[in-house]
Amino acid sequence: MGPNAGVGHAHVAPFHSSLDMLKKNLDLERGSEDGRSAARFWTEALRTLISSLAFITLFPAGLAAQAVSPTAMATPQATVYGSGVQSPLQFAGESAPVNQVSFSMGTSVLYDDNVFAIGSHGVGDEEFSFDSNIGISRQTERLTASFTYTPFFLFYRTFDQFDRLNHAGNLNLGYRLTSRVILGLHDSASYQTGNYASLTEQQLLSGPSSPTALNQVIIPYTTRTLSNMAGLDLTFAKSQRTSFTLSADYNQSKFGQQTAGQRLYNGNGLSGGLTFQYRVTAHTSFGILLLHQDSTYHGGQAFGNRLRTQVEGAGLSVGSRLSPTVGVTVFGGLEYLRLIGLVSPGVSLAGNSQPYGGGSITKQVRKTALDLSFQRSVSNGAGLYASAINTMASLGVRRRLVGRWEAALQAGAARIDTSLFQLANDKTDALNGGIAINRPVLRGSVFHISYFTWHQTSSGNLPNPYNLGRNQVAAGIDYQFKALPLGR
Repeated sequence: MGPNAGVGHAHVAPFHSSLDMLKKNLDLERGSEDGRSAARFWTEALRTLISSLAFITLFPAGLAAQAVSPTAMATPQATVYGSGVQSPLQFAGESAPVNQVSFSMGTSVLYDDNVFAIGSHGVGDEEFSFDSNIGISRQTERLTASFTYTPFFLFYRTFDQFDRLNHAGNLNLGYRLTSRVILGLHDSASYQTGNYASLTEQQLLSGPSSPTALNQVIIPYTTRTLSNMAGLDLTFAKSQRTSFTLSADYNQSKFGQQTAGQRLYNGNGLSGGLTFQYRVTAHTSFGILLLHQDSTYHGGQAFGNRLRTQVEGAGLSVGSRLSPTVGVTVFGGLEYLRLIGLVSPGVSLAGNSQPYGGGSITKQVRKTALDLSFQRSVSNGAGLYASAINTMASLGVRRRLVGRWEAALQAGAARIDTSLFQLANDKTDALNGGIAINRPVLRGSVFHISYFTWHQTSSGNLPNPYNLGRNQVAAGIDYQFKALPLGR
């Protein structure tokens, strides 16, 4: 019995020793992976901080060197439609701060119930974000300039392949070359994975978007996406009533490696336009818009690998301020769409024409500001399609609540329709909405909570019909540092 027991113990001891070594190895691997994730997070967070500080240090230097004037440059006569620039939705009497640099940093926690943005029932995950926001504004006798830049890093609990540094930025410049000639530049760009309106502090805007703008309602799969909308305007004010504007615009949408669903269309578009505006009365303006668009798409499936479209448009618009708090814009015209190189170079299809138009109504009082807009035109197909008929409606509401609370509500509906194409009859319908509530809590800090939802359905002959149901809930706090003045 003794020898047998000794043999049993001799076999058990090495077995337990092996288990202990295996457990230690697993613990080391887990610790190593956690360490790598933590290191990756703090590295990206440090990059965000460094890039933010770099913009604060370098960008204002050029602006501060300009001559300071107590007289602000007069705002150019606004184009009733087609300029590509929308104004922020503001309360009556509210104005954005000028001649300063502002900087804020914050953190948020977020839950997304469909991380991959595929299907009606996706896989959810929790995320933590570290974000910052830089704002620069400058106004002199000749120059008006505003710039915002928001870098933010997302750290996923499970899907760490989406742990990335993301960017969003907007730039608007206006420079008076002479007493009658004004040069304008605007650019809106983002480079991010997924859709995170609650983290980028997107402003509610008033009025319809530019006819050449990228589709902002339909959202593609969760993939690394670069989008850029830039434009240059030259306005000649012939008199107090009459002005002409020459415009040139460029837009780009580029999608990274796509792991699921149909391949998306990368797109590049160039456009040029001529706008005539006549101020009929002190509160009403009339406009004529001539527009040419040339867009190239490649990499998708719905209409082949490569497609080029050209759109010629002509329309009329009327903008009027019905009262001190209510403004209305109405526009309409005709567009002619021509397809080039659908199957092979040199091949084109007969053109098709269709009406386009829309309008908006904006009301801005002391405690409530709202905008309701509608638009139908040929424009970008959000990666799912090439150029298509886009029909969109949007509602934006800002409301001051009790106790320094403020709420922002937004909702939108859209349909992309390819019926103008002779070889396709596909469409995608989308509904989205969200609400964001914020309140200052301590000196310089603001607490915010938000909820956003997206729903999309597709029909027709798409290789992989894209249906989507997605919800996001976020809460966080931002700290606003003391603004740096740039002079008067």
